[in-house]
Amino acid sequence: MSKQTKLLFQQTTSKGAVEVRQYKNQRWLNIDTIEQTRIDIAHPEKLILALHQYFLTALLFMKTPENVLLGGLGGGALARFLHNKRPDINGTAFEIDKTIASLAREYFYYPKEKWVITIDDIQSCNEENFDFIIIDIAESDLTPDWLTSEKTLLRFKRQLSIKGVLAINLLLTDTHSLSETLSRTRKIFERRTLCVSVPDHRNIILFAFNHHAESDTINDLKIRAENLTNVWGVDFSTLLDQVLHDNPEGSGII
Repeated sequence: MSKQTKLLFQQTTSKGAVEVRQYKNQRWLNIDTIEQTRIDIAHPEKLILALHQYFLTALLFMKTPENVLLGGLGGGALARFLHNKRPDINGTAFEIDKTIASLAREYFYYPKEKWVITIDDIQSCNEENFDFIIIDIAESDLTPDWLTSEKTLLRFKRQLSIKGVLAINLLLTDTHSLSETLSRTRKIFERRTLCVSVPDHRNIILFAFNHHAESDTINDLKIRAENLTNVWGVDFSTLLDQVLHDNPEGSGII
């Protein structure tokens, strides 16, 4: 580790060894040496990590959400980004570790208005009518079985608004596990799903929709991607290319 890298925080929590480090304008959060979030403190409005950008793929198929639920906070990068771009969005984050919640506020500029943090397990959330539910939870660097069980998926579906979208970050051991998870989700959401892999990462994001796509042709999606890039400052054309690569026509929402 470079001597110029500053250690801003270090503590062992229920999630493991938690560190906040900084080098020049780059500040990041590690849990057991695995980077969870990153911020450019000179440009905190930017969304740096690829995983967080790929969660936004859902915007290709939905209107801008009004109410967002985050399961698993990390440093709150998505909350910060969404609040910066659309201050009218209401957000709720469920985070089981109060230390992580404190770090999100102190070091990663978690929004002070319109966004709340609940220190509890996402399974205890009984709120409904979310337009966008984003779940980024891992146990021992894998997606826990309970998170993609039929019971949990049905609860998430009930919590969505009529045109809501669910996104789950999947870290699975093999293709069989992915196939089972996708099959279960497609059954519950009536085949309205997408799987998008994050290039150069293990992550696969599973999207499930309570509605049919806002744009139903490839040309519509390409036009929408260009417009979204201008509005959000994220390359949605690249996100769309990955969607089309990973999802043959007729395999889900496409």
